[in-house]
Amino acid sequence: MPKRRKRRMGRNERRTFRKFEDVKQQLRKTDRKLRHMEENRWLHTKNMLRFGFASWILGLAVFLFAIVAMNTEFFGGVQLTWSSMLVGTPLLVGAPAAPVTMTAISARKFDAKIKRLRRVRKHLVAKYQKAVLRYVEEVAASKG
Repeated sequence: MPKRRKRRMGRNERRTFRKFEDVKQQLRKTDRKLRHMEENRWLHTKNMLRFGFASWILGLAVFLFAIVAMNTEFFGGVQLTWSSMLVGTPLLVGAPAAPVTMTAISARKFDAKIKRLRRVRKHLVAKYQKAVLRYVEEVAASKG
């Protein structure tokens, strides 16, 4: 049986094929970014919470050190009263809220980026399907 010769692509087919390949490349790039963002989202959040907790512990230690330093006659015999200690208590209670709030804001930004990438991916998949159909139609029309 004789070997079949490959037919050369026409000009329109090459253009359609190029579009098809471009969309395919964009889709791969978007998938890679999306996968990377989803993998790193929780790692990033966990690290931020760890850092926030560590900074709160450090702040607490500095605050307690300041109380002890002021109770001793380090600063010229200033005695610390309960009323002055109560001034710092809301700071101790509110201090852990700052890192948690920053982490929540960062996680929201991450989620917004992931949502945008999913929308872009959905649009590219639709574009890719149209390009494949157009390419198949042109190939079928040129053969028939």
